Amino acid sequence: MANNYYEATGVLMLEDVTPVISALFGAFNLDANYLGNGRAFIATIAETNDPQWSDVLEGLTNLSTQLNISPGEEPETTIDVVLEALARHFHADQDEDLENLIEHHPFDGDADLEALFLIASCFNDGHNFIAIQFEGCWYCSKPRLFELGGHACFISREIRLFGNSAQALELATDLQKALREGDLTVATARITLKTARLLAGVQDHNSRRELRQRIAEGLLQNQD
Repeated sequence: MANNYYEATGVLMLEDVTPVISALFGAFNLDANYLGNGRAFIATIAETNDPQWSDVLEGLTNLSTQLNISPGEEPETTIDVVLEALARHFHADQDEDLENLIEHHPFDGDADLEALFLIASCFNDGHNFIAIQFEGCWYCSKPRLFELGGHACFISREIRLFGNSAQALELATDLQKALREGDLTVATARITLKTARLLAGVQDHNSRRELRQRIAEGLLQNQD
């Protein structure tokens, strides 16, 4: 019998590991002392820790208690209720992105770093969060085909990029097939889609539009 595993490590780039950061990322084996110099270590290790939204709820509930914040009268506190109470405390209750997250995110299963970054950015208790760098891999206890791979993400206010080896193989396979068949329309569409996804990671609309124009001009100027 073969077993599948997933492990990842990364860093939080910030000024200080505050109670907010500890509440949100404590389940990621957060180490405030390692690496230092504005970087804190986080990890997901197979059979050791598996950060879930239930862990985040526990951390935020404890944080609310420390801040003397009552999340509400409900007998069983939910994460959206706690987030709303903390949003009022940190004067972030009018933040549209946070409101949208609270309204639409399921907050179930694995805790995702993109949502955690947004929450932390809204609840700034002196951490001055800059970015997350995270890199992981999945592997099998037996060398089975395509049961190994890796991925990485970079999350900040300015840029958010995600990628994995499976996507690279899929793109290469589609391009190879299209080029063998002489279908430049399909090949063009796949390259355009890849570029569009990269540009979508740029958070500022004006910068994204300017980059799109400059990339188009650059491609036209550097034709073989």
